[in-house]
Amino acid sequence: MVAQLAAFCLLFAKALAVPALAGYSVTWSDEFDGPKGSFPTGGWNIKVTTPAENANDEKQFYTTYASNGQLWGDGQLFITPEKRGSNPEYWTSARFESQGAWYCPPGKAMIFQADLRGPDFTGNPSNLQGIWPAFWALGNACRNGGSWPDCGEWDIFETINDLGDRNQGVVHYKPTNDDHASRSGQVQYTGGQYHTWAIKVDRRNSDWTQQKLIWYKDGAEYFTVTGANIGNFQIWEKLAYKSFYIILNVAVGGPKSYGGAWTSATIGGTAAALRVKYVAVYHST
Repeated sequence: MVAQLAAFCLLFAKALAVPALAGYSVTWSDEFDGPKGSFPTGGWNIKVTTPAENANDEKQFYTTYASNGQLWGDGQLFITPEKRGSNPEYWTSARFESQGAWYCPPGKAMIFQADLRGPDFTGNPSNLQGIWPAFWALGNACRNGGSWPDCGEWDIFETINDLGDRNQGVVHYKPTNDDHASRSGQVQYTGGQYHTWAIKVDRRNSDWTQQKLIWYKDGAEYFTVTGANIGNFQIWEKLAYKSFYIILNVAVGGPKSYGGAWTSATIGGTAAALRVKYVAVYHST
């Protein structure tokens, strides 16, 4: 009886990990269950790169070391940057990319959502300079021969030291007359605590100019981009109609990076980690 009760409690806790959203069903999710030190098995690729292969002047090596990316044994994924050895430029970290990619069908809505905790950047602490955690998504064309930013990018949770207690939601795309364009919105949050971050693709309006990308913090909308804001159907089609895949990572910035350059004061370890309780994809019913 005790064993049955324990099993029921475990199943109940797992069911609560990914919340139900009214009018939506869960298409895919990962609650990061598993023993401490193991890798998530919910359908992820672990990217391995050197700094020379990274974009954005990032200085980390992306590895498969468990110390950089592992389950914590309590329903969390930790992505942890580390400074290694005597070489001050030797940083390692982890980047997880979903094997699946998802799109929003006509007349429907789709949500990418995660419950996560980033480092506490409140007050612009010098020991986190250059640390750059993110929950984001790229158009699936990017890993099938397409080029960035033409494939599209959604930044759902992306914050750095210079932003302090703010998160920035961004959409990146390629306009017809330029190499790159973006639109962004910011929202305050409490650093060092868990928050729910999400993006919704809403195609329920038949007029593409009124369709939306909507960013949320803890269920509250804080930033919206419409087809009318983009102003070009071919570009909007890539941003709102095509399949996107999910990325979780922590980068370490160089002098030309968005996150700024790390310094001798920058620390790695759990204080610089991105912690994730779940990631889920929802589609409207």
